[in-house]
Amino acid sequence: MRAHAFVTLAKELRETLRDRRTLAVMVLFPLVVYPLLSLLLGQVLFSREQQKEARASHVAIVGVGATADDLRKRVRDLPKLFTLTEAGNAHDVRTGRLDAVVLTEAGRQAEVIFDATRDESRAASDRLSEVMATALPAGCAPIQVKRQDLASKAQLGSYLLAKALPLAVVLMVLLGAFYPAIDVTAGERERGTLETVLSTPVRRFDLLLGKVMAVAVIASITGLVNLGSMTVTLMQALHLADKGAMLPVPWSRAAAAALVVVPAAFLFGALFVAVGALARGFKEAQNYLMPVYFLSIAPALVGAVGEYPLGARTALVPSMNVTLLARDLVLGTARLGPALVALGSTVVYACLALALAARLYDSERLVEPNEKGRRAAPVGDGPPSAGQAMLLYGLAFVLLVFLFVRWQQRDMVQGLLASQWLGWLGLVVLLARMRRQPLRSLVALRPVAPSVLAGAALVGCSAWAAVAIVSEWLVPVPKEVLEQLRRVLLAEGERPFLLNLLLVAVTPAICEEMLFRGVVLRGLATRLQPAAAVVVTGLLFGAFHLDLYRLFPTAVLGVLLSWLALASGSLVPSIVAHMLNNAILVTLATAHIDDHLAKIGTAGSAAIAGGAVVLSAIGLRLVQRGRM
Repeated sequence: MRAHAFVTLAKELRETLRDRRTLAVMVLFPLVVYPLLSLLLGQVLFSREQQKEARASHVAIVGVGATADDLRKRVRDLPKLFTLTEAGNAHDVRTGRLDAVVLTEAGRQAEVIFDATRDESRAASDRLSEVMATALPAGCAPIQVKRQDLASKAQLGSYLLAKALPLAVVLMVLLGAFYPAIDVTAGERERGTLETVLSTPVRRFDLLLGKVMAVAVIASITGLVNLGSMTVTLMQALHLADKGAMLPVPWSRAAAAALVVVPAAFLFGALFVAVGALARGFKEAQNYLMPVYFLSIAPALVGAVGEYPLGARTALVPSMNVTLLARDLVLGTARLGPALVALGSTVVYACLALALAARLYDSERLVEPNEKGRRAAPVGDGPPSAGQAMLLYGLAFVLLVFLFVRWQQRDMVQGLLASQWLGWLGLVVLLARMRRQPLRSLVALRPVAPSVLAGAALVGCSAWAAVAIVSEWLVPVPKEVLEQLRRVLLAEGERPFLLNLLLVAVTPAICEEMLFRGVVLRGLATRLQPAAAVVVTGLLFGAFHLDLYRLFPTAVLGVLLSWLALASGSLVPSIVAHMLNNAILVTLATAHIDDHLAKIGTAGSAAIAGGAVVLSAIGLRLVQRGRM
């Protein structure tokens, strides 16, 4: 009997490990996605803490006498921590004009008035308490400090609920849509009922809409049930932790947060059904949907951890906008305009996902999704397969996170050269050797017409301006992050300018283009439509740089470089454009010209961005028309 069990074990392991998609989800996906999410969240937390520490607390010290004068002097001596206002009261703290007010009393007594539902006010209270506890003249008696919290128990309950509930609701809605979406797509195919449904006189769009609505209903119920359960559980947990802090359950605020559940369920349902329809079976659908699941979680996590305000930009970010709106609804601070934008954009994204699914999947492809509409995997001297491309990307990402990042932290020059020439180019050369294919053939390193080179040079010299300006409008980079990046990459005063050009411009232009446009793009283009391959390669290129603030500009640059390579049929134009783009940025940063460009104002930035777009469009047109 035991022998039979071990034989069965060996059989199941062989069948499982034979499936390349299972191996990708088990090995490559955790090694790539989890470190990326960890680095992303770590960067958000670090940036958030830096902003908190850099912000001076706005406080007022009210009273007369030696104690008040001594406190004012000590607060003025800490300008990085405090901004002192001459007068203030509790109303100023409640309305947010001040973070905290200190009322000095007779003797060595003081009362700190703050609002516990505002993080800035809590920080100001802690700073003031520390100053009064530790920074006293020798021989003086300590100040007896009392703290008055202006927040009511209901407000404090809403504040604590807003810290955990919004993200949890999004996670539960995602989980509620995950398996139903698999069941109505791949599950129906495995049960053999899909062909029967397709044979009925039902339009494809109606079929997909019905599936999405079913998944959305189930996900909504899951989200609403978890919303109520988590509200009660959280309040009860707080009561058990501190029996004297019995907080009322803010049911009205929790009910308001339920407004985000249905649009979120519609979005995730449409997205999961569209992706699940590509799979042949339940297991394959899980493999396809798992990356989508984590990619949907990432913006919500960033929004919750970063505590970003719900504004014109964040209201357009899918998943993040739902989390931030739920938080504001629980706190009672939601504004009508951003709320409507967040809800409207979520519905629009869901409609786009639904429309894309209806456009891509005809009846034959729904029956045999992996047999029609795709080109066969290339062999011989052709481009790499999509599996080979993603395997190489996964290996490069693992090497970057676990080896080369640490190497660069110890020695930037050696680490950067090793990662580029030994890592990225080395992996491409290894793939060429394994395929017994010349490197030039694998990456399409072919000569191009002079007009194509001119167009690529024009894109490389101009696109950076439009990308940088738009990125600054959408995701402004904190000044301290820019300075740190300048110090790490350029090492001003320590490395010659030409060496910086070699490290930051020439080397990445060759090695990164070999990997991304030579292998990843060409491999994905064998399984995806050209536009999809270009966009996916650009997103992978942006994620590869492990920087939240550079994600958008590097992804856009990756899309442009991918289009140059695909439109010209050669890797040469993307190398030229990449090299010129980086060389110009290095030159501007070395001469500190980028600091002056940041002061030209909105109108000047718009004019420069418009001119850059025109020049880039001309360059792209030259590349398209000059292909040999």
